[in-house]
Amino acid sequence: MLPVSRAFAHHNMKLTIIFAGLALVAVATLLVACKRESKSFTEQSSGAVAFADAGVSLDVGEGWKRIDISPGPPVCPPTLVGEHGMVRAMLFAPDLSDLQKAAGGLRSTFDANAEAVKDSFREQEFAAESGLRGLHVSYAQRSEKEGRVTEMHSHNYIVTNRAGRCVSISYLATAARDSDVVHGMIRKSLRLQ
Repeated sequence: MLPVSRAFAHHNMKLTIIFAGLALVAVATLLVACKRESKSFTEQSSGAVAFADAGVSLDVGEGWKRIDISPGPPVCPPTLVGEHGMVRAMLFAPDLSDLQKAAGGLRSTFDANAEAVKDSFREQEFAAESGLRGLHVSYAQRSEKEGRVTEMHSHNYIVTNRAGRCVSISYLATAARDSDVVHGMIRKSLRLQ
């Protein structure tokens, strides 16, 4: 059995790998979605979208494409892709049982990410119109490929679901596409299922 501090460090390393992988997958998915249509995408009509495995839902407007394929934990389908970026739900590990621990897990991932913009990490409380309260954690990261620098913004609206698990509605967008409209949609309609 690992000592507590070593076990925590091991868990944080696993989280770092998972979230870094998710960020790469998210960027790839977003780029593919913008370049071509795919049979795995379906038009999402306006209205409620349930992230059943996460126990939350959002009301979305027009212009979103829906991907119902599950990439596996911690991502809970569907994934929504639109002109302003990508939205999906992520379920935190059971041991990250309160909002501060969940935000701390994201902070550890951020700190370990070589592409993270080190002064960009923000954490603030938020309340959805449904009365649901949580933490909004955001940060930026920059990557360079073939001399072109891309800055991505990651926003995580973390709440506790009815099962007592922390879940995040994750919004990922390029710096140029980060939209107040999407933030407003999340704050206005995020609710528990």
